[in-house]
Amino acid sequence: MVDRESLAATSYCIYLVLLLVSFCLSFCLATRCRSCTYFSEAGASLLVGFLGGGLLTLLVREDASDRFSEKEVQHSVVGFSSTVLFCVLLPPIIFDSGFRMRGAFFWANIDKIMVLAFVGTLLSSLVVGFLLVAVSGILPFAPDAPDGPSSISLPEALSFGALISATDPVTTLAIFEQLQVDPHLFNVVFGMTMDFVVIFVGSAIIGASLGCLSALLFKHVDLPGHTAAHGPKLELAVFLVFCYAPFLLADGAGLSGIVAILFTGITMKRYTFNNLSPDARETVQTIVSLMASCAETLVFIDLGTSAWESLRADIRLVAYVFLCCLLGRAVNVYTAGLILNATQPSYPRRPFETNDMHMVWFAGLRGAIAFALSTQFKGPHRHSTMALAMWVVLISVWFLGGATAPMLSWLRIRRCEPEQLKQLALTLEPAVKRLTIVRWDQKYLSPWLLRMASPPSSPSRGDTEAQDQNAGSDAARAVRLKTTLTTLTPSYTSCELQDIAHSQLPDTGREGAPHASPLLTAREVGDEAE
Repeated sequence: MVDRESLAATSYCIYLVLLLVSFCLSFCLATRCRSCTYFSEAGASLLVGFLGGGLLTLLVREDASDRFSEKEVQHSVVGFSSTVLFCVLLPPIIFDSGFRMRGAFFWANIDKIMVLAFVGTLLSSLVVGFLLVAVSGILPFAPDAPDGPSSISLPEALSFGALISATDPVTTLAIFEQLQVDPHLFNVVFGMTMDFVVIFVGSAIIGASLGCLSALLFKHVDLPGHTAAHGPKLELAVFLVFCYAPFLLADGAGLSGIVAILFTGITMKRYTFNNLSPDARETVQTIVSLMASCAETLVFIDLGTSAWESLRADIRLVAYVFLCCLLGRAVNVYTAGLILNATQPSYPRRPFETNDMHMVWFAGLRGAIAFALSTQFKGPHRHSTMALAMWVVLISVWFLGGATAPMLSWLRIRRCEPEQLKQLALTLEPAVKRLTIVRWDQKYLSPWLLRMASPPSSPSRGDTEAQDQNAGSDAARAVRLKTTLTTLTPSYTSCELQDIAHSQLPDTGREGAPHASPLLTAREVGDEAE
């Protein structure tokens, strides 16, 4: 028998060892095994946790006398805590996603996100639920109590369909980010993983409001001056408090902490980040990314160690449930595609291409959130539900997640390098600037919330002379632009390519100023497209 402090210390030590092993394995995958595309970092962390939990389970079985209190240690490490997941590990991951989100790509695909999240997820939940009820008397659902029913009820089936139908943001986005997937597709999947329910609006208001409050605080309080004299510790501490506070406030109010902290990340990156001192800006980006990376790895390790207590299920039922998930996902994605492609979208919105639909269907990975929800399942088949959820998670992460890179290549979906990503963002810049919400932000919110915000003005004579002096560099930029267009052409229309050309214009060619000659004419862009 060990005391609580020793037990906690031992458990934390085991997790730290597993975390270190996972980081080393990820390093090897990134540097020594780049050709090993079938093994993602998420799958590697899950495997490390799975093997660690299996080793502890084996030690408990071999040492019947329990000389070293292995049973208590195993129970502490292997036990999965949904509270730790939702309140400790998930917030930094979601905040980092909002903090680094490229808003142009997100809003350009908002129609797909809304249809997939509202209509698609509902259809998928219904399909999975009714398919489970259809085999309720044929395939065995093991009850928790010995005298419990062996068939699942309709409310239980629909509840399971709801928890297993939503795409897991941690799993899918971790793999997509590692593979540098096309930003349009990345943001479609990211958006539909958010919980669009009635409480969405209230949670978004809380998150955005606290983000704006933090921007006002950093604008009117001279924290950068304190940083210049004493270092950025106080500035960083205040920033981190505002990062986490919206989650707790929304969760305590019965709303969605995940949605709240997502909008906090978006708002703080747009306003608060620009009010920080230069030293604090560099450090904040590192801290936010580091916290998210560690939390993400711990999620998969914790999920892997917990698998050994949740694997008791009929293999026929496991296979059937997984097929139901694939079918429900197909109904979700392809029905949404039919709705979205019924009308011709206007730029910057893009048609929902067939290959994109295939990839969104394939990328419906399930992860820790689905399993955490199954641990809170109410009904006579709770343990059976947990086992099915765990099996679906393991299969989707290891097999579907591992096959994501080959599937991207087979479907010819672009994987973007950082420079290409910056160029793609420029394709949306002219259209995004025309959005009403962006104009409203530039006219009202930015001057109110930003320390150095200034209203747009006409170019001065000195600016015009400087632009004339730099006119010779336009030809060089045009050459670089043509090279970039060559790599982008297979996936972009002439309208988008022309917007790339206009995005390279000097400021006098931008909206609200005298127009300059484009670096590439429409005819040249068309030639590049051919």
